[in-house]
Amino acid sequence: MEGFVVGKILNTHGLKGDLKIKVLSDFDRFYKGSILYIEFKKEMIKVEVLSSKDYDNSILVRFKNMEDINLVEKYKNSFIWIREEDLTELEEDEFYFHELVGLPIYNQENQLRGTVKEVREIPQGHMLVTEINGKNKFIPFRKEFVTSVGEDKIVINEIEGLL
Repeated sequence: MEGFVVGKILNTHGLKGDLKIKVLSDFDRFYKGSILYIEFKKEMIKVEVLSSKDYDNSILVRFKNMEDINLVEKYKNSFIWIREEDLTELEEDEFYFHELVGLPIYNQENQLRGTVKEVREIPQGHMLVTEINGKNKFIPFRKEFVTSVGEDKIVINEIEGLL
């Protein structure tokens, strides 16, 4: 299946099949009626979200026809996927994390500064994690610092102290 990981099942919660899930997506994928897939023993189990709510830096999700702890307990530590064709169209200046990872980063003088290793979500927004001279450097993903994002590179405004 072509797709992307959007969450990881951390644990069960209660007796009615609720699962505590760490969200690994920058978009809400766990709304009522959404179709997702649980990766379990090299298989993809198709599931439909029955309900979800925020809970302690994660979310609680209940899947349709799995409203019993005995039916979901085996899925602990499994990843949750979405199919590539189910991804929503983005507005201008919106990006999926997977589109940014691997892109080279250049400064305003067209000097290669590094490559995006990952995108981290923090309360203030998103950070591009890049490795420069063997050390991780963090670049705020804001217009003040990231001047353009293309299919083949990211250009940053490298101000003093940024890297």
